[in-house]
Amino acid sequence: MKKIDFHSHYLSPGFVDHLAKHYNSMGDGVATPSWSVDDALEMMANQDIRYSLLSISSPQVHSDDATETAELAQEVNEFGRDFSRLYPDQLGFMASLPLPYIDESVKAVETAVKDDQATGFVLETNSRGVYLGDSRLDPVMDALNTNHALIAIHPTQPNPITSSANQKTAIPLMAFFFDTTRAVANMSENRIFSRYPDITWIIPHAGALLPIIAQRITIGASALKQEVPREDMMTIMGKVYFDVAGATLPYQLPTLLQMADPNRLLYGADYPYTPESTVATLAKQLDETDLVSPELKKNIFFNNGQKLLATREIQVK
Repeated sequence: MKKIDFHSHYLSPGFVDHLAKHYNSMGDGVATPSWSVDDALEMMANQDIRYSLLSISSPQVHSDDATETAELAQEVNEFGRDFSRLYPDQLGFMASLPLPYIDESVKAVETAVKDDQATGFVLETNSRGVYLGDSRLDPVMDALNTNHALIAIHPTQPNPITSSANQKTAIPLMAFFFDTTRAVANMSENRIFSRYPDITWIIPHAGALLPIIAQRITIGASALKQEVPREDMMTIMGKVYFDVAGATLPYQLPTLLQMADPNRLLYGADYPYTPESTVATLAKQLDETDLVSPELKKNIFFNNGQKLLATREIQVK
């Protein structure tokens, strides 16, 4: 079945060097995968992926040096610009920002939109401990909202993290889900979704733990008579987009479908961090499951993404 991929990644030369320098080529405890445009296009052909929207994955471009971070953000964005111009019918990219550095990030938003023609942006759940929803990020949110940005949230290692627990469980397998959930809850507490209505959000991995905790937060906040003017989590779940990258069947996706808009579910391969053999296995599971209707499968794999990209003047057939 033909597909549009909203959650896969690219690695620029500068980003590979960054991972080697700061993480010993083990960002988030995962060995840096090999990647090339040719390999990505071959994988797409094999898996009938008609278009991929690529981004830099965790741990993103930040370091403790603002200048170094801004320079790397520029390098990865120019790299994405170049391959998307070479293959405009098959590849697009989501720009990275030099967060948590505010002035540099506001400038990078304008450059990515005007010079690099990025389709959107990828934002980590937290950047050096500054979580999405933090008021320090408001100038960046203002710039993104002004530009009607499409934003894909991507999880990263929680900050702070309890290093003595779960040392044998790879960070992406569990901690990523916790951080996505924490970030979106923090965004709702600070009314990000209503304060910046012109941003379109994509939440990764079928919402992480949100499908089972959104109702608890909504009902619990009322029961505890909290005076925090948070946004209703269940309302948010029906308005944002979700990619379904990863192992979402048989449990997670059916739960998400009880509260999400089925027209806002998007396919994600998560290549190259997910090897092609697993990409194929997960796509087959979705294609063959009885838990999702044939029509919804087509919409998740292709139609929903086609309609979303059309709002960005990208036509995929």
